[in-house]
Amino acid sequence: MTPRWAGLTAPFRWLIDAVDVGRHQPAVIISAILFTVAVGFLPSLPIQLMTMAGSPPGMAVQLLFQAIGLVISLAISPVLVAGIYRLLDGAEHGRPVAVAQIGDGFRDGSWGAIVLVTVLGYVLMFAILFTMMMTMAAVAGLETLQALQAWLEQVMALQAKAQETGVPMQPDALPTPPEGLGGALLVVLAFLPLWLVVALGLGWSLVSVALRGTPPVAAVLGGLRAAALNALPLLVFAAALLLPAMLAFGLVGLVMMAVVALASLAGPLVGGVIAMAMAMALAAVFAAISYGFTLNGWRAACDDGAGPDASGDRPEIAGFEA
Repeated sequence: MTPRWAGLTAPFRWLIDAVDVGRHQPAVIISAILFTVAVGFLPSLPIQLMTMAGSPPGMAVQLLFQAIGLVISLAISPVLVAGIYRLLDGAEHGRPVAVAQIGDGFRDGSWGAIVLVTVLGYVLMFAILFTMMMTMAAVAGLETLQALQAWLEQVMALQAKAQETGVPMQPDALPTPPEGLGGALLVVLAFLPLWLVVALGLGWSLVSVALRGTPPVAAVLGGLRAAALNALPLLVFAAALLLPAMLAFGLVGLVMMAVVALASLAGPLVGGVIAMAMAMALAAVFAAISYGFTLNGWRAACDDGAGPDASGDRPEIAGFEA
């Protein structure tokens, strides 16, 4: 890896190209992304179906599926995501690709490195979360954090009830937020730039392991360094898209709520199934764009063109054709 400055407007070019992520061999790319997203949904699917059927699972069953979800997120999904990066890179270089190639990490010996770089990323994220919680306790007070936890549990219970009955949760039904919530939110907002930079750096480290066979520790350090070098462009990009993204997600949320409400007229189970299908479709679109954005950013800020999958004819960035 060769971390470097990509330019102040570089993230906007990465996004333009990411929107057109499936322009090369789209059937294969879209199918692989849908499969990967579906695998990520699998651990929560039985719990949601049981809840919608009127028999919510007990704590033991929930813990079991949470453990299964953790195993999938650490040992399976990262390999599939690495496979998607390989598919995207191969398709953009004109090589024939197939959906089955997303599982190559289980066969070519790279599984251990992919899992290790993922575990390192989880450890780093947990360390940042712990630091943020300690800062929040110092700023807002431990009592505020306890009250905030109780408030969040009440909100989650109302959301679960709304999902079970198929009736959207009304704003006036929300419990009163605890005092000191403003200070806690300020701490969260202060940590958001760090979360953004670290998350992208960890994404670049996975791409390096997948496409260049970079050792996990070197990949994490290189990805974080590249993200730090490009922190200003990333923050400018995030600030510019904050309001449009909020409006877009708000509009999509309203449409989804309206569709689910109409579907719920046929029964809570129908509404729940429609809600899950729409959530999966939205997750697939977001995942596709994020994979393309991460790959293009890695090429511009990290890739040195040296490794087992390196190629001299690097694809153009921001070639929007679709």
